Amino acid sequence: MTSATAARSAPEKNSGPSDFSREVLRSFLQDRSPTSNERWRRWCTGLIGGGHLSASDLLDWWTEVVEFDPVLRRHVTRPVTVQDGTVVVAGSGKEQFKTFNVSTAAAILAAAAGTPVVKGVSRSVSAISGAADILDVLRMRPVIDPAGIPDALQRHNIAFVSYPLFCPRYADRYDGVFNSINPASFFMPVATLCVSASRFLFGLAHPDVELSARALRAIRPDVVAGTVVSTDLTDGETVDEYCGVGTVRLARANAELVDSTTRAKSAPATGWRTAVAHRPTHAANAALAAEALAPGGDSPATSLVELNAALIVGPDALTDDSLDRVRHARRSGGAIRLLRALSESR
Repeated sequence: MTSATAARSAPEKNSGPSDFSREVLRSFLQDRSPTSNERWRRWCTGLIGGGHLSASDLLDWWTEVVEFDPVLRRHVTRPVTVQDGTVVVAGSGKEQFKTFNVSTAAAILAAAAGTPVVKGVSRSVSAISGAADILDVLRMRPVIDPAGIPDALQRHNIAFVSYPLFCPRYADRYDGVFNSINPASFFMPVATLCVSASRFLFGLAHPDVELSARALRAIRPDVVAGTVVSTDLTDGETVDEYCGVGTVRLARANAELVDSTTRAKSAPATGWRTAVAHRPTHAANAALAAEALAPGGDSPATSLVELNAALIVGPDALTDDSLDRVRHARRSGGAIRLLRALSESR
């Protein structure tokens, strides 16, 4: 997908004023002065809080970043070719309630169930452990070059990819600036994984999943389908996963439209929160992710991982078939065997 392709795919602007400006973003990208980070954060907080951010604004943000980062521009023009059926899995992070590393465990489980997965990873920003941190503990290595992604998929059905691999200049400027949701959170974790995927699953710690889906459809029209998911555990407490509790929001995008649904479930109990909460160390978070993949009985952690793995496996939504596939992959020992194989291949 070239910048010209992205521009042709631009959605219409939402009605109402917007404070977004490509020129302002460009100035922040290029500004390394002592006050620039705080001014960038304030500007982005205003954009999110104002409620006027549109999919076209996010497309403009992406276009500005592509122009800023020559490595990303090259990869956008020529995405890495991967096998049919590959799903890009990413999350925004920056939740108000911190769960353990669910999406990483879910990606491994989906791969064990037969779906090729490219999983974006990074160090922690707003929690104790990011995906890259628990990979270190589990002795699993992300690919070191985009060209290695097809081989990783061939060997293990999953490739862990560090975001700066595709956008080093932008990552160097962006990383460490934000610890809360900002406009880039709505699309960059998926958009920067420049592979020829068939679908994406994106967890967003913000209720406006439809905005994210519309932006991603415009930014990555080469990925013909995808799902954005978030769950409100309580009012103002949003996580970037599909949970069996709270209020779940799904937005599904394809070449023709974006369809969004909201499902209200029971409020999360104290025991559920305790069972799935982020642990205080990398080792503890890695151990919980591994436990959620082990064969045996069900727990809040295994159920949470299975729900999100089923969204990766299922092309449209959660179905009995996709849930059965991931449950079998866990209970039969396939997921834990894959975890061990990934560790041994380091």
